Amino acid sequence: MDCIGLFNICKVPGMSSHEVVNVVRRIVGMKRVGHSGTLDPCACGVLLVCLGKAARLSDYISAGSKSYRAEVLFGITTDGGDAEGTILTQTDAGHLCEDEVIAALPQFTGAFQQRPPARSAVWINGERSYDLVLRGQAVEMPMRNVNISVLTPVRFVPGTHPRLLLDITCSRGTFIRSLAYDLGEVLGVGATLSFLARTAVSGCRISDAVTLDELAAGDFTHWLHSPDIALEHIPAFILPEEQATYQRGTPVTVPGVPGLYRIYLESRFLGLGQWEDGVLRNVVNLA
Repeated sequence: MDCIGLFNICKVPGMSSHEVVNVVRRIVGMKRVGHSGTLDPCACGVLLVCLGKAARLSDYISAGSKSYRAEVLFGITTDGGDAEGTILTQTDAGHLCEDEVIAALPQFTGAFQQRPPARSAVWINGERSYDLVLRGQAVEMPMRNVNISVLTPVRFVPGTHPRLLLDITCSRGTFIRSLAYDLGEVLGVGATLSFLARTAVSGCRISDAVTLDELAAGDFTHWLHSPDIALEHIPAFILPEEQATYQRGTPVTVPGVPGLYRIYLESRFLGLGQWEDGVLRNVVNLA
């Protein structure tokens, strides 16, 4: 069976994103399946999995904003930046108070530069950085521009190793492990990420996600969505029926504004197109 669409999967901790994709391949009986935005094995939550031609939209989907609920553990640092890593340092951080921690958060909102963790899927000279680390190579991770639009404290738990629960909405490429580490550095006690759940990717929320067990238990097409639900960060362009030749890959002359668009023929999603110099051309054609 050949399908075009998207699953909003609720990934459980302990599975890699690639393992989730392999399970989905077996359930749907298709080879052309891919995820849109890696979620660390120890994390849980929204993982968008694209089927068939929709896999060509993965990079555009992953460009949307992402939301998380995260817990930062103070006074401990690990080599991976999360609870699965080996402990590097451990100190009593019991002097930290809630007001002091919350006062440090504004410097991590808005646009700033962040250094990704070495144990990550970032490409370095054609290889994943975690592969280089596994081979014992020293990796100098380049800084990258990120943007955190929401950084809201939910709960602070005092103690020898205080914990801070946060709600976060951020741009593509933001590492919550790096946020935890940097917050610990600013406060002078070190920190690691002790819990991470991705609660939304663009327009796809965890409340609407399906588990792999649910997907395998019945008619999986019940959970198959049109991929445009995860492209709300790209504006829509609606073509009239007389421009139907566009769906066959033919550029059409229409009035517009330069840019990338979600293209619809009446109400049917066709893919992505680029408008330039009075002409709309296909970028990703799902027709």
